[in-house]
Amino acid sequence: MASSSSSSLFVITFLLFSPLCFSRESPSQIPDGTLNLSLLWYGQFTPVQKERVRDFIESLNFGAKEGLDPKVSAWWKVVEGYQERYEVKEIYRQKSSSRTVAPRIKVKVVRSYVDEKMMFGKDLTIDNGEKLVETAVGNMSKVVPVVLLSSQVRAHHVGFCNGTCQEYGLTIKSQEKKQPYVMVSDPEVQCPGECAWPFHIANKGPHGMTYQPPSGEIGADALIIQLATGLADVATNPAITESLFKSEPPYSTDGNHTSSIYIVDPATKCFRVFGSGAFPGFTGRIRVDPLTGGAFNSHGINHLKFLIPSIWDPKTKSCYTPM
Repeated sequence: MASSSSSSLFVITFLLFSPLCFSRESPSQIPDGTLNLSLLWYGQFTPVQKERVRDFIESLNFGAKEGLDPKVSAWWKVVEGYQERYEVKEIYRQKSSSRTVAPRIKVKVVRSYVDEKMMFGKDLTIDNGEKLVETAVGNMSKVVPVVLLSSQVRAHHVGFCNGTCQEYGLTIKSQEKKQPYVMVSDPEVQCPGECAWPFHIANKGPHGMTYQPPSGEIGADALIIQLATGLADVATNPAITESLFKSEPPYSTDGNHTSSIYIVDPATKCFRVFGSGAFPGFTGRIRVDPLTGGAFNSHGINHLKFLIPSIWDPKTKSCYTPM
């Protein structure tokens, strides 16, 4: 997603993400098995915020049978399903048939860096935003830096609160190097009426009902909603995965795999949809924990509960909801 600020990395991102960039003749990719994340905690975060982010990321690939349903990992499988648009190698074909199975995308945190002193200041600009991405990358290759901004950071100048609650895209240092990234602000402080609903009253449209966050902290669970949106959008975007995953020829004969049924930003498309039957001001079908009062729609590791956004499912041509 991109802001409208001129000469910014986010304007460059918007141009890259225009429909012209996703023709069927464009290079296609499949994942190499792992999406490596480098987390940069910029500013001061609560222990609950840090713990929720770690637990959510670990829950993406948690598929143990003993866990409660629905699972966060089932939601991530929809993300993985976007890889079916690409030609896959023989190792991904089932031995018992010729059917192709979408490869798994294992999400792994390879680095976590904390900058409580905020070396680039509290006012986020285009220039220091790029520096934050560079800091998160360090000297590593094929990683997706995830920049988490604390409540102390003001991020209006780079597009936050202007129709977006998180940023993802490519920074361009040269024509040869394109660095994907995800950037998320603290939704409880940074435009909560837009980015922390349904844990905070909506700033426009039908207000609907507000709920208690499953962890007890609005700043932690609203952060998960925006992080999930950014990760899903970045992992399904061909312009992003080109720099991370291996290239293969695209499908050209099977109508079920044409790019026309896939969209860019599948989680953003389902904005404020958390369950079946959702409409403006209503989350859709979700559950409320009778012990804590926290609202949730999925389970993760250690029976933890999360409220995560819906994602566009190209197979059903509708928003996939855990419930």
